[in-house]
Amino acid sequence: MSKNLKETLLAELDKRRSRNPLYSLRAFARDLGVGLGSLSEVLSGKRDLSKKNLMKVLQSLDLDSDQRSALIAKDHKPQTPEEVHQLLLEDEFKLIADWYYLAILNLAKLKTNKADPAWISERLNLEPYLAIEALERLQRLGLIKIERSRLIRTAKPLTTSSDLPSTAIRKHHSQNLVLAEKAIHNVPVDLREFGSVTMPVNLKNLPKVKALLLKTRKKAATLLEEGTTNEVYTLSFQLFPVTALKKNQGASK
Repeated sequence: MSKNLKETLLAELDKRRSRNPLYSLRAFARDLGVGLGSLSEVLSGKRDLSKKNLMKVLQSLDLDSDQRSALIAKDHKPQTPEEVHQLLLEDEFKLIADWYYLAILNLAKLKTNKADPAWISERLNLEPYLAIEALERLQRLGLIKIERSRLIRTAKPLTTSSDLPSTAIRKHHSQNLVLAEKAIHNVPVDLREFGSVTMPVNLKNLPKVKALLLKTRKKAATLLEEGTTNEVYTLSFQLFPVTALKKNQGASK
């Protein structure tokens, strides 16, 4: 039976104390990157960690992807089966942060896909050597396999930590912005959608808007995947300040 977060943390604390009898709960909270009060209440069963703190804790523990996903499912239960994701942390996501890795994973969901680097290269307008390297890495990571000359996606939908600084995620977003700029000039208008609005904002409402955009993104992805899929798209939202931010107003990923 898989452990919940409380059991996992207690087991980890016991392990660290066995190596160092002087290891304190305060030191444990410090190493996990959460407050002592929050950790104490979690260990006593009085509360759950916030999603942000849960991400910090999972970054600090020596767990594999399945164990982390299980803890996410137990402590933050999704509402529908479609919302079950495999969490990738910084050290994992940086291995597949280049845009074409996720594109290949989604090529595997096309009915007519081929486990052929040349086909992948042509569909993604990608250098052949990059297609070969990416396909081999995805296989080594256990995210994809080849059966009867077809790509089979073996991983759940992937997700990363949110609202935490990440070099890998910044790299991924930057590459998507470059691809979007190319699409403006090269893709017919009826096959793409670009728009923007500039407005004054109350930063107190920003968390609600980000949650709304996430929900909208999921709904749009579900709708686009209905029926037989034949292309791979990227849906990106860009919400950012054009005024110079005041100091101590948060960091971006």
